[in-house]
Amino acid sequence: MAVAAALLGGCSGKEEPPQLYQELKAADKLVLASMSLTKTARLEDSQWYKIGKRIAVYSYDSYLEAFIDMSLLKPEDVVFDDATRTVRLTLPPVEVELAGRDMQMRKVYENIGVFRSDIDPKERAAVKEQANRSLKKELEADGGFRRQLEETARRKARKYFESLLESQGYTAVVDFRSDSQQDVKSSNLSMP
Repeated sequence: MAVAAALLGGCSGKEEPPQLYQELKAADKLVLASMSLTKTARLEDSQWYKIGKRIAVYSYDSYLEAFIDMSLLKPEDVVFDDATRTVRLTLPPVEVELAGRDMQMRKVYENIGVFRSDIDPKERAAVKEQANRSLKKELEADGGFRRQLEETARRKARKYFESLLESQGYTAVVDFRSDSQQDVKSSNLSMP
C-alpha cells in the first residue's frame, strides 16, 4: 500500500521515469502472500524404571511469507515507452522465508500418570525446538508450499503493478528476474 501511495502521490504525467524507479525501489520488502502451517510436536516419556506414562501432544503455527525485495530493483528494470504508453517492469525474483512462529504451544493431548511429574517449560521448549528443526527439513525437502506461495505472489504482483500503472495511463508488462535461490531461505529458518 505504501508503494501505491508513493506512486499515486508522486507520479504525474510530468514525472521522469527515474522518479518512478526511486519510489518503487524505496518500497524495500513487498510482502505479497503468506501462509500459516500448523506443526504438531509429541513428547513421550515411558521409561521402564518409572511407573506410568508421560505423553503430551502440542501444536503451534509457523508462518511463511512470499515477498519481493524491491531494493534489488535496477534502473534498467523500469523501461518506459512513451510512444505506446507502455512500461516494461522486470521485478526481482519472488523469495520465500519462514517469517516466525507462535510463542506458545497449544496443548492437544496430555496423559501423565499419577506417579509422574508434569511436563515443565524447559521440556516443552525442547520439544518445540525439535519440531521446528523437523519443520525446516520438511520445507526444504518438499517445495510444494514454496511453489504455491511463489505463484500466488507473482500473480498478485502482476495485477498490482498493472493496475497501478494503468491508473497512470500506462500499460504494464510485468516480468520477473530468475536469478534467485529457489529454496526457502535457510538463513531465515532459524526464527524463534
